[in-house]
Amino acid sequence: MRADVLLASVLPRAIETASIIAPGLGLEISGRDCDLCELHTGEADGLTWSEYAARYGSFDMEAEPDRAFAPSGESWNGFHERVQRTLERVARDYAGQTVVAVCHAGVIMVSMRVLLGIPYAGAGARLRPTNTGLTEWEHDASLGRWTLHAFNDASHLLGLAPDG
Repeated sequence: MRADVLLASVLPRAIETASIIAPGLGLEISGRDCDLCELHTGEADGLTWSEYAARYGSFDMEAEPDRAFAPSGESWNGFHERVQRTLERVARDYAGQTVVAVCHAGVIMVSMRVLLGIPYAGAGARLRPTNTGLTEWEHDASLGRWTLHAFNDASHLLGLAPDG
C-alpha cells in the first residue's frame, strides 16, 4: 500500500496500531485527531455498563438520537455530524493524497451511513466491522462524491492464526 499521510485517533489502541503500521508505510504519524475517536461518552467514560445503567439509566441511541450518551458526551446524531465534518475536512486538507486514518469501528459504521445515505435508525441491517478490518474510501473532489472500494477487508490477517 502506498500512502502519503498517516493519521490516528487520540485513543491509545489507535496510536499503537498506527505506530505498528507506520514503518510499513514509510511514514510517521502525521497527526492525532480526536475527531477520529469513537462516540464521545462524556462523564460515562470508563464506566462499566452496569455502572452506566445505575447512573444514567438505559436507552437506545437510535431510538433517541438527540439524547447525549451522558453529560458532556455526544448524541448519536452529534456523532454522525462530527464524522461527516471530519471526512469532509480530511478530504479537503489532503486533496490528491492517500490518507490512512487509524480509527474505530464506530467511525467506520458512521462513515458508511453518512457517505452512502443509510438511515440512522431502523434501516433493517447493522454494520459490524471487525478489529483491524480495512475500509477504503476514495473522494473525487471534482464531483464531490465518495466511492467505497472496500469494507472490513481482513485479508491481511490470513495466515496469522496459529494452526490448530
